[in-house]
Amino acid sequence: MPEPLRLWTFQVSPFAGKARAAFAEKGLEIDLHEIHPKRRPARIRELSPIGRVPVLEFDDGSAIFESSVICEWLEDAHPDPALWPQDARLRGWARAWTKWIDDPVVATYILGMRKLAFGAAPEDPDDIVDQLHAKFTDRLTVLERTLGEHDGPWLCGESFTYGDLTGLPAAVRVPAWSAHLVPDPSTHPNVTRWFEALRERPSAAAIDAKGDPVHAAED
Repeated sequence: MPEPLRLWTFQVSPFAGKARAAFAEKGLEIDLHEIHPKRRPARIRELSPIGRVPVLEFDDGSAIFESSVICEWLEDAHPDPALWPQDARLRGWARAWTKWIDDPVVATYILGMRKLAFGAAPEDPDDIVDQLHAKFTDRLTVLERTLGEHDGPWLCGESFTYGDLTGLPAAVRVPAWSAHLVPDPSTHPNVTRWFEALRERPSAAAIDAKGDPVHAAED
């Protein structure tokens, strides 16, 4: 049996969490190498020009960076189970909403939490965390309408896709870190059901998965 692939990761990164969950959905083992964001191993810069996780490293030293690109490689290399719709138009729709969930929704929430934990930038307004999390809440209203476009528990209806997987970090983290931002079931029933269904998937455990630490001194 070949050795598991190496995924450079950081436990609280939503994008690394998405990549970990994608491997879990495919039923594939992955060797997690945990970095510290303030003590990044030099190897990360060698593998990725942006120097951020996740980075998927192959046995020959080549690598793929960016969570969405890693997911696309997974779909090409391990197409079963399929995590994109077969219909081309629906697949394109799902890809567009996947990017939107990644950026304006999950990234906005995590940026607010990062500023809450580590402090705002000097140029930030005093209420920057509140502003970011208000944007997150506003965008859940858009997501509420979108989740109602197809019959079924998932973004595209009955089939679970990468669009749903992209929401996993928020579904897991928001109740644990920011109970006041949990969507109200009376105003956001679709988002509420979606978050609950996401947390029930076995792959949700990958959001909290942590690998063997790799320190900068080792490189």
